[in-house]
Amino acid sequence: MIRYVFASCFIGLVSACAVGPDYHAPVVPVPKQWHESSVTAKQAQSDQWWQTFNDQELNQLITEAIAANLDLKQALWRVTDAREQRIATIAAGLPSISARNTASRRLNNSSSPSQSGGATSGGGFGVGNQAINIFQLGFDAQWELDFFGGVRRAIEAADATVESEAENSRDVLVILLGDVARNYIELRSNQQLADITRKNLAAQRETQMLTDIRQQSGLASMLEVTQAQAQADTTEAQLPNYEALVKQSIHALSVLLGREPGSLALRLGRQTTLPTVTEQVIPDLPSDLLKRRPDIRRAERQLAVANASVGVATAELYPKVNLAAFLGLQNMKITDFTPLGKSWSAASTLTMPIFNWGKLNANIKSKKALFEQAFLTYQSTVLTAFQEVEDTLIAYRKEQERQQALAKAVVANQLAVQLANERYGKGLTGFIDVLQTQLALYQSESLLVTSNAKVSSNLVALYKALGGGWQTESKVSNATLKVQKF
Repeated sequence: MIRYVFASCFIGLVSACAVGPDYHAPVVPVPKQWHESSVTAKQAQSDQWWQTFNDQELNQLITEAIAANLDLKQALWRVTDAREQRIATIAAGLPSISARNTASRRLNNSSSPSQSGGATSGGGFGVGNQAINIFQLGFDAQWELDFFGGVRRAIEAADATVESEAENSRDVLVILLGDVARNYIELRSNQQLADITRKNLAAQRETQMLTDIRQQSGLASMLEVTQAQAQADTTEAQLPNYEALVKQSIHALSVLLGREPGSLALRLGRQTTLPTVTEQVIPDLPSDLLKRRPDIRRAERQLAVANASVGVATAELYPKVNLAAFLGLQNMKITDFTPLGKSWSAASTLTMPIFNWGKLNANIKSKKALFEQAFLTYQSTVLTAFQEVEDTLIAYRKEQERQQALAKAVVANQLAVQLANERYGKGLTGFIDVLQTQLALYQSESLLVTSNAKVSSNLVALYKALGGGWQTESKVSNATLKVQKF
């Protein structure tokens, strides 16, 4: 009989509706194409975008960062925590069984006035005013029936929370990939700037030495000597700045790899070429951005959590039905626990809020306000994502134009230095022309290196803005990041 009762309750529970609003994915306006992209064709974007730089050291650093970065590990543990919390939420809606062992002493006070064999009205164990001991050993069962969907809405919120944390871990991964690439590009850029500074300093010191010789021979003035020395000293003053930036980039990369700041000094201290990409980058369509960027998908899942929380709060307005049962042994002596002392009980309770000073309604309004905040956050996240892509597109394209102009300027300044030295040696021009052309060459070479680094950094920022890279989560732990259903 009890079996049929539980079956009927379960069927009614499943068929019952869940109170609160049902969730619908938000719809936001999306532009048809990027305004700052001059390319209309669509090209598949590489998920492992850093490999387009063809730099083995960069590839290795990113692989090690994925495996050891502490922020990423924290994000993955938050996914694990959310999954366990989901299991706990599901368990809250299922029957629970616990063992119970009680010992009590009871006094049954009989109120019968009869002295001639009338029945007592106290009932229970014992007779008259006799004090007795009661020992119980058995199992309790409890189940709150989810007729109005409060537990189901809580599970819905827990599901969305797991997915939100998974998207957050992917967002942390995207940020990590961008930070490693950006710091590596800055490292190689500052190493090149230091190298250019040393080469120009050597040329300027040589000019200073020749000028000093000419002054001793009466072919140059002391003013020209001091001018040459001042320019060389000014150039030398730039070296400590670049060397400090190199060390700082190495420290940043070491920490991103979960290591001590100076652990990569020997490995990365040797100068190599700056990673660049020559092929044209074609971004995905704006509508694809909503599917790619983890922060947008996280904001959408947080909106789902807020929507489900409204249902959880609404369910508190409705009655709650609880079933309880006990099965075990009961005797008056602890030595008499035998199958002859069987005891069982079954009960149900119905509770319903009547007056609570508006607490439940205020909680519902609060959850609705949080839902509206989550919706605005989602809209803001989408708009910010579109802005980031547009900004990086125009920055990348314009920096490429600047890079081409600077490359021409370097070639022209190299020729100018050669001509100025020749003319000065023949006495056809003043020494100031030599100094000016040397300074212009140094500046243009430095600007070109900085521009090359900025083009690469803007490309990294573009890939990051497009949400590229999180698809490599299998490298982290496919089993950890994959959202599983209980």
